[in-house]
Amino acid sequence: MNRKGFTMVELLGTIVILGILSVFGMLTFQKYRDKASQKSYDIMHQGAADAAENYFMEHIGENSVTIEQLVEYQYMERAQDPWNKDAVCTGTVNIDTDRSTAQSGDSLAQNYYMVKLTCNRGCTCKVYPGKTPCDC
Repeated sequence: MNRKGFTMVELLGTIVILGILSVFGMLTFQKYRDKASQKSYDIMHQGAADAAENYFMEHIGENSVTIEQLVEYQYMERAQDPWNKDAVCTGTVNIDTDRSTAQSGDSLAQNYYMVKLTCNRGCTCKVYPGKTPCDC
């Protein structure tokens, strides 16, 4: 008797193998998606610190600014949450007085900024001028 086609065991084995491969593919995809979102948070923190530096140069004497003010005064674009594309990140940028190297009479003082963004995940990072990774 000539049988054409696959047996039930062969089909089941193929489905199991494809299932295992798809699980590994999904795990790898999630890992890279998480890395990309983390990098987006790091870039947002750095961008907020850079925008705040420009803001503080024009608004001497202020030590704090909100992300909304930076967007309103066009120092930076709207901070879109990488995890939820419909949400907007809010937060503040403060001059970190503990690390700033401002000395009396020094016109080249180096400021460090504490950037706190509130997105789906709350993040607090000390950035600028060095790169400090954010734990979100």
